Amino acid sequence: MKASRVLGEEELVSLEPKEIVVLFYDALYSGNLHFLKALMTDKSYYMTLETFGLRLSLKNLEFKTKLKHIEDDMGALSEVERLLSIELLSRNVSPHIMIEKVIDNGSTRKIVEYTEGGKNKKLYFSKEENIWKINYFAGRKIV
Repeated sequence: MKASRVLGEEELVSLEPKEIVVLFYDALYSGNLHFLKALMTDKSYYMTLETFGLRLSLKNLEFKTKLKHIEDDMGALSEVERLLSIELLSRNVSPHIMIEKVIDNGSTRKIVEYTEGGKNKKLYFSKEENIWKINYFAGRKIV
């Protein structure tokens, strides 16, 4: 399954976190940010835009200003998505992802350990309305 496809809610419900990791990278580096957003919680999506938009914000001050307002200005969000999508696609990156292990962290959280181009990484997931979503905060211990 490729990120270039548009998935319906039924298909999103059936995805497991280990499948989402591969789709995440496919969507990210194909510039398909609308699909990427469907795979993530809103907060994690905004953090991803900010992280991957850093290079572009150093070159483009208008982009940098809009990036600061993505959570509260739909126009700024749209423009950031448009410009960042073009920039991500131009990177021409296609990392090799190898899933190492999936760890249950309660009934609504999972951790996927994987390698991206030989580097060990983790992505955290939470179940939101029966759909697994990337959630950078799901790895934190609940107190």
